[in-house]
Amino acid sequence: MCQAADALRRAEPLASAPLPDWREILARRRPPRRTDAPNRVVTLGTGGGSNPKATRCGYSNAVVVGDAVYLVDAGEGVHTQLWRAGLTMNPGFRRQFARPLVRCVFVTHLHADHIVDLANLFVGSWPPHVVDLIGPGPAGLPIPMFPPDAERPLPFPDEPTPGLRAFVDHQMGSFAYNINVRVLDEGRLPLPDSMRVREINVAGQVSESSDLILDVAASAASPADAAPAMDPVEVFRDDERGVVVSAILVQHAPVFPAFGYRFDTPSGSVAFSGDTGECDNVVRLAKDADVLVHEVIDLPSLESRMTHLPNFESVRNHLASSHSTPEQVGRVATAAGVRTLVLSHLVPGDIEIAEEDWETAVRPHFAGEIVCGVDLDEFAI
Repeated sequence: MCQAADALRRAEPLASAPLPDWREILARRRPPRRTDAPNRVVTLGTGGGSNPKATRCGYSNAVVVGDAVYLVDAGEGVHTQLWRAGLTMNPGFRRQFARPLVRCVFVTHLHADHIVDLANLFVGSWPPHVVDLIGPGPAGLPIPMFPPDAERPLPFPDEPTPGLRAFVDHQMGSFAYNINVRVLDEGRLPLPDSMRVREINVAGQVSESSDLILDVAASAASPADAAPAMDPVEVFRDDERGVVVSAILVQHAPVFPAFGYRFDTPSGSVAFSGDTGECDNVVRLAKDADVLVHEVIDLPSLESRMTHLPNFESVRNHLASSHSTPEQVGRVATAAGVRTLVLSHLVPGDIEIAEEDWETAVRPHFAGEIVCGVDLDEFAI
């Protein structure tokens, strides 16, 4: 999960600044943006980290192109949010009301807040068609440790850095009884047959399960090694709908590999930074995009909640290098020349900071349209 999640759970709110009731926040929050455009982006969930949030779901996005949906990440609540957005994993649900159908799920990285509801998408909807899942392959060892001379045992030494395929296999295995009884008793199709996993890896980290290889030397050894300069690489193509998806390494060390994704469609383009510190690769990925959905973190707000933690300095250093401040996000969007910047994966992402305050913090650094996303916002592409 995002490192901020642990800090947010353990940090105590300041006694002198009580937080407002979450219902008041929702009552004041603007309603989600709407568009009639057939090609659009939907911010299904805009909160970052795995800590509980009262006013936002976990990070997830839908790119809708006509009758097809392509998901980026599957944070907490995505299964419900997908349905609220008028989208579906199963065309048989309420067949009289046609909904765009999920065809592919792209995973930026394997922190829990980006994949925690992935199983629910499939177990809850039981799609009758094949859905592609594309994301990181195994990271390999060693896992960087902070401080470098620390000694900590691996909780899962037999498979310490699984990729997306092993993650999916383990999740489906944990639902073995539910899947078996529904297949045998209800006559459903075997659920694993609906999941086609394709892993992305890099030169030097290739495994037998790697389906897509980025021809660049990279590793988790350092922030620079995690996201070396490269061009976006095509990882998916839907010729029927004219959709091309490209991936690039972003800087979320020690988590590796971590990807950003770009969708080029007949009507426009949208890029997703994934979790990342300020990164030139995001500029390359988002060059002249119509929409850039970028993560953002407010370090001063976190500091006010974390100063009592014994590992405050190490946590802060990690957050500062692997996530992006409003100023950094604005610089990246300006360098990329994007039209609309959507702030998402907000940390802290619940009730501490108003949407207009996030936007105000970015505005000195980006002259284009800035929108702090709320759950279920829609943006035409």
